[in-house]
Amino acid sequence: MIGTRLSSAGAALLVVALAPVASAQLRERTAPVLAPGVPLSAPDDASAVDLNPSALGFLDAWSLTYVHVEADDDQALARAGDAARLGLPLPFGLALGASIQSVRPSGPGAEEDRGIGSLALGFAPSRSFGVGAALRWYGSRDGSIHGLTVLDLAASWRPAPSLALSLLGRDLNGPIGLAGIDLPASFVLAVGLRPAGTRVLTLDVAGGVDTDGRVGLRGAANVAVPYVGRLVASAELDGVEDDPTLLVTAGLEVSWGGLGAGGGAVFGDGFGDSPGWWVGARLEGVQRPGIPTRRYVADVEVRSSVDERGLLGLVVQLDRVLHDDRAAGVLLRFRSTGMGTAYAQELRLMIEALEAAGKPVVCHLDAGSGAEWYACAAATKTFLDPAGGVRLAGPHVQVIFLGELMRNAGLRAEFVRIGRFKSAPEQLTNERSSAPATLQRRELYDDVYERLTADLSRDFDVPAERAEELVDGGPYVTPEAVALGLVAGTADELDLDATLEDAFGDSYPRRAAPRTESSRRWGAASRVGVVVVDGDIVDGDNVDIPLIGIHMSGGRTVSRAIERLAADPTVAAIVLRVDSPGGSALASDQIWRAVMRARRKKPVIASMGAIAASGGYYVASAAEEIWADPSTVTGSIGIFFGKVDVSPLAGRLGITIEHYGRGDHAGLESMWRPFTPAERALVADKIRIWYRLFLRRVAAGRGMEVDEVHEVAQGRVWSGDAAVGIGLVDRLGGFGNAIARARALGGLDDDAPSTIVPARPSGLLDYVLGVGEDAAASGAVDRAGPALPPELRSAAAVALSFTRVREGVPVARMGEIVVIE
Repeated sequence: MIGTRLSSAGAALLVVALAPVASAQLRERTAPVLAPGVPLSAPDDASAVDLNPSALGFLDAWSLTYVHVEADDDQALARAGDAARLGLPLPFGLALGASIQSVRPSGPGAEEDRGIGSLALGFAPSRSFGVGAALRWYGSRDGSIHGLTVLDLAASWRPAPSLALSLLGRDLNGPIGLAGIDLPASFVLAVGLRPAGTRVLTLDVAGGVDTDGRVGLRGAANVAVPYVGRLVASAELDGVEDDPTLLVTAGLEVSWGGLGAGGGAVFGDGFGDSPGWWVGARLEGVQRPGIPTRRYVADVEVRSSVDERGLLGLVVQLDRVLHDDRAAGVLLRFRSTGMGTAYAQELRLMIEALEAAGKPVVCHLDAGSGAEWYACAAATKTFLDPAGGVRLAGPHVQVIFLGELMRNAGLRAEFVRIGRFKSAPEQLTNERSSAPATLQRRELYDDVYERLTADLSRDFDVPAERAEELVDGGPYVTPEAVALGLVAGTADELDLDATLEDAFGDSYPRRAAPRTESSRRWGAASRVGVVVVDGDIVDGDNVDIPLIGIHMSGGRTVSRAIERLAADPTVAAIVLRVDSPGGSALASDQIWRAVMRARRKKPVIASMGAIAASGGYYVASAAEEIWADPSTVTGSIGIFFGKVDVSPLAGRLGITIEHYGRGDHAGLESMWRPFTPAERALVADKIRIWYRLFLRRVAAGRGMEVDEVHEVAQGRVWSGDAAVGIGLVDRLGGFGNAIARARALGGLDDDAPSTIVPARPSGLLDYVLGVGEDAAASGAVDRAGPALPPELRSAAAVALSFTRVREGVPVARMGEIVVIE
């Protein structure tokens, strides 16, 4: 049996054209229950278990199907009966399948009934290629087939959205006697075509030959019916020598979300005026086009820490809602996220986009932070737990200086820096900020405060002075927040139905997330590739310590990820997502060069998160466009190099260190002695060279003169708002805006998918197994927070980052983000 989909008229014409060369059915004794209209080249549900196990790896979600085929007792139908099939995708591109069938042939001289059990395994390392195998066991009162075991192998290739090819080997153990009876093996080639490149119309032609020299052919079609489902049909030519027989099926399948049902007729030679019939049903974890399903509200709960990857997952999930016509709105529940100001601004932009698309957003907070409330201020309504409040106290950061502590401990921090605003080393050398550092911090927080109050003035339609009073008057308990109009009212999280019905204007069911829709195209869909640079930038490969929540971006890992996306023909555009304070100048330059090479092949834009400073801005500057949040800590174009000298502590402890070497600067980087004056001068000369390289890189990427870059560099940081005015940033907008822009530049649909690389392990088990989390695929927003408090985690990350920078390589780093408390 060979299968695919065609309209009934098309199938009949196809069979007539092929009739002269057809002489036999290839699976007479081992054929399963008839699968009406299923394409052999690309079955898209659990029917792949018996028809083409290599297609199992392409399933979008689990699938359960049932079919019943029947004909009158006097009609010859060898594949009547019942079949239940299950397909289950697994991680790593694997998939399992199983089926149970009862085959009950009808007509004069019909064979004995038989039962069939099948197990199948599929593997698809990509969306374009898959392989599979199936084992099938038979039980029957016919002793010649009872106990029979057969093996099928298959391979599928989907080189384009309009073409699918499959090669199948069936009953392969028959000719060598392992099946237990004399059974020929058969080999089938199936070709699927989608003229429009989508599932609107699917055609399939297949032909095969067995080891006895017999030939068989089959054609089929699948035509989408808007707001209903699809028309399915197939035609097979069976027979021996000069007596071919024709078997045609036609019917209608109706889809409603993840449910499907259908039925139709079976007719052809030997049926006369009384055709047979079939009915089927399908239950699966994806949505199919068909009868419109009831609209719903996406219920999104964000628990625990929202870190760099957690924010991307949340934005991806909201983007799915934005492009899902079934979504009537969003219920957004924040629970102790600890998000910074820039992340709140990114979520505000997504909320505004949803509101503009006619999808109201309702927020529920228990004891909301200032940043959570700020994000929700753009929503239709916000509700507070009756015993909660809003911890609004304005933007804030605290900088810890360890200079005196280190000296008291017998540690001497020695750093040489370029740029009078390059203040990162001051935390190890000073007791307080220098005058330039104090100036830039004050200006940065002026910008953030001005943006915050301007947004709130617009949200609540009050003068800027009143918005400032609201910020200065916090924090608030729930009655105060309600009285001041900061929230719409109070609501118990477990008793929201009446509140939501009033807010959304109707009663809608709530779902945890938009359900996945079945693939519209064969192969890997054209998409946006996202490369994430998060945490400190270090030499070599990524560093992950899930137990304490530390992640660092390795220059080698990130560069290779960029190269792969640049070479991938399914990636139409690249977004470089930067959420990093910087790090190794060498690794930053490696990533910068990789981005510049990628720009020659496809559009590359940068999206900067909470911080993209120093080395973080270094890598972003290579992109064609840079997008930033208004509060993104930006710039810090400068370099420093240094070490911590522990020799004073060693002396106190009675430790004596002797140095031996040759050369004027031997031991320059040793932690057991200070720099000599000559060495400090030498280091200063070297980092000036690196600083000039930094300036040239930014100038080349931004299309500026080196002197122009130097004017806004010198280690100074800017808010995203200010960076637009001085040419360091092109546009204000979050990750969602950057994805939309990349889709436009790449000529993609508005809802084209995105792929986020490199993967990060999100827990200890992932780390042990070498599994990384893909935020775009998972849309995960329920993430376990790090074991360390944020301040300690940041300090640990700084210390660890210095150990991951090669000796002699200067550092381009800055480490503060803005938080609305």
